[in-house]
Amino acid sequence: MCGRRCSTFVKIPLINLFKKFKTIAIVGLEKNTGKTETFNFLLKHLQKDFVLGVTSIGIDGEDTDQVTFTKKPNILVDNGILFVTTENFYKRKNFLSEILYVSDRSTSTGRVIIAKALEKGKIILSGPTTIQWLKEINSILQTFGVEKILIDGALSRISSSTLSDAVVLSTGAAVSLDIEKIVEKTLDLFYKINLPLYPEKLDIKSGIFTKDLKLIARSSLNINDLSLIKDQKEILIGGALTEKFLRKLINNNTYPTLVVKDFSKIFVNSFYLKLYQKKGGKILVLHKPNLCLVTVNPYSPNGFVIDDKLLIEKLSSKIKLPILNVRKVEGEWI
Repeated sequence: MCGRRCSTFVKIPLINLFKKFKTIAIVGLEKNTGKTETFNFLLKHLQKDFVLGVTSIGIDGEDTDQVTFTKKPNILVDNGILFVTTENFYKRKNFLSEILYVSDRSTSTGRVIIAKALEKGKIILSGPTTIQWLKEINSILQTFGVEKILIDGALSRISSSTLSDAVVLSTGAAVSLDIEKIVEKTLDLFYKINLPLYPEKLDIKSGIFTKDLKLIARSSLNINDLSLIKDQKEILIGGALTEKFLRKLINNNTYPTLVVKDFSKIFVNSFYLKLYQKKGGKILVLHKPNLCLVTVNPYSPNGFVIDDKLLIEKLSSKIKLPILNVRKVEGEWI
């Protein structure tokens, strides 16, 4: 399905793109790349075929972006959709709904609520504050008959995508007004998302360990003596993989296989990842989500507009996935 360029890509209905996935995270490469608009687009069309639940980590759906102070699209739910928010934001909604669940734990904006919309309206999603808690809420949503869950993510919370089956990535003019730079940054993340999967299931605690789980260091930031690693064929990293650490390994001709939890823990430019692998090292992840769609937003927060057709053309020459502007979707997709 993903082996053709988007310019010649057979337009597959959205229902088929997401048919086998239960949880779908929508994440933005930067703020204002059209993530919320993409979220609403998927919400609108997938609800025709599935019972949907919507949630997030933290707060999403505010009227105004709290960084750029620009107008944001509202998250719109329709009759029958289950949504997750917290008490403070539940009270502010403007439509009828039925409360199905209230958590024992609280966030800074109150307890987490699962409710079912009884009519159309806009909502601020305010979900659990940790990945584990979000996983628990997702399980509860499924007990209420939800067939697919949309997770509203963000760059600072991009790790929400690591508990999902599928990922949708939004990119665009908010990243840069230079199309080549947008392509470069998008491909950098695309490369990390597609790093190979480690063949075993492991639960790595915080720190750096040998394959037999002997602690080497508390983090990659405080490893000065590489002799502890020199003879190791495999290193397990239960935290961030930093560029400084990777460059130190390259400079010392040390190339063990590095196992990282997921792509969101990799703070390294893909240039150095490729260099490390070219020299014989391997970088594997314990969780690899399925990136199945890329959306582009040609509008920047300050009012400039880029050529979305050119951006899609350049991205699709490198990324073998559907790439589209949700404002210009042709009928075959839906």
